[in-house]
Amino acid sequence: KEASYINKSLSFLEQVVVALGDRNRDHVPYRQSKLTHMLKDSLGGNCKTTMLANIWPEAKMLEESTSTLRFATRMMRVTNEATVNVHLDPTLLIRKYERQIKELKQELAMHNTLANRSHVQYEEYTPDEQRELET
Repeated sequence: KEASYINKSLSFLEQVVVALGDRNRDHVPYRQSKLTHMLKDSLGGNCKTTMLANIWPEAKMLEESTSTLRFATRMMRVTNEATVNVHLDPTLLIRKYERQIKELKQELAMHNTLANRSHVQYEEYTPDEQRELET
């Protein structure tokens, strides 16, 4: 009975690999088994994945080896785009955005000066003006 569960999970794994290898397919059936659901991030997610295929060069194992090599070939069609996960500190982001705002204001003032509009002032909105913009 356990062997049938293993074979069923491997069959579902193969379906997921086929779906990931086909770029025209919208849905990947990760939730068909616990195995595919657990391997979701490794197979189609943000990971570098390596597959090792073990085969046996004996005539009695030819069918198993061929099946393994077919699966490995399908697995080679799956491509992942692994990127480094970046955790951003909110205070650093605020400082960065404040610096960008300051630079943009300076650039705008320079453009205004070149266009003979140096009298234009860009001040913060008063609370009344902010309320008016929100309505």
